[in-house]
Amino acid sequence: MKISKLITTLSVLGLAAGTLLAPVTAHAAKETTVNVAAPNGNPEFIVNTDHGPEGYYGELIKRIDHDLPQYKFKTTFTSQNAVFSGLQSGKYDVALNNSWYNASRFKNYYHTRATSLDDVRIIYRKNSPQAKYLKNATSLKPVAEHKLSMVPLATDDALYSVVKTYNDTHSPKVDLKPFGDQSTADALGQVASGKYDVTMYPYAAFREVQNTKDGKKLAVSKSIYLKSAYLLVHKSPQNKKLTVALNKEIDHLYRDGYLEHLTKKYIHENTFAFPNAKKAYNAEFNK
Repeated sequence: MKISKLITTLSVLGLAAGTLLAPVTAHAAKETTVNVAAPNGNPEFIVNTDHGPEGYYGELIKRIDHDLPQYKFKTTFTSQNAVFSGLQSGKYDVALNNSWYNASRFKNYYHTRATSLDDVRIIYRKNSPQAKYLKNATSLKPVAEHKLSMVPLATDDALYSVVKTYNDTHSPKVDLKPFGDQSTADALGQVASGKYDVTMYPYAAFREVQNTKDGKKLAVSKSIYLKSAYLLVHKSPQNKKLTVALNKEIDHLYRDGYLEHLTKKYIHENTFAFPNAKKAYNAEFNK
């Protein structure tokens, strides 16, 4: 082949290759990085591994990342406080956290459709005098009627809102004292030691600690509430569009049974099969 003909042939092939690669390059340019913050050390919900985020929300964010090719979700693990301070400042776009409805949260951040459905239960000491009132409890009524002491809750904790809502519509009321942030382990330890009679947590959170020194001293009531959890998103024009995309995807994952699949896999019980699940799921979305 003559040199001139070879050059012409290679030029044509180069143009063809450039034409074929052009759409790929354009697609890559449109991909938007979404900075996601996650608290570490909660195996059922979210945990850091050598393979990236795992657990309920780890698997969920990987599925969302796969289904929304226009976005690249980059997860950073940090402390619980840093998750929210970073979300507020705009360092992070999304909090990969099991966040329940809270009026200030929904005001300060965008929120998605509900991503999970948690089973809330009363936690108390085994063989305590109060156990007989709590074993078959399906509401906070025995806590209020028998004047049982509850571990203080932070006013910005969604559990505080659960108790406040009960108190607003019932009498007698639960004696609830506000307090600063504390870990699940601290709260459960205070019940195990006898400092307080009860606390409340999702059943999955109790399952994580039930075989610890303090956990072996504790028992749980029957389900008293089902609470939806939502992803919180930093407010910005770009993230408003992101929230719309997330909502469409999460609605799809709910309708095709994927969220129920994750629940069965990680949460120890299928909360989506509970009698009032349809009413409880996504209940606060429009607030």
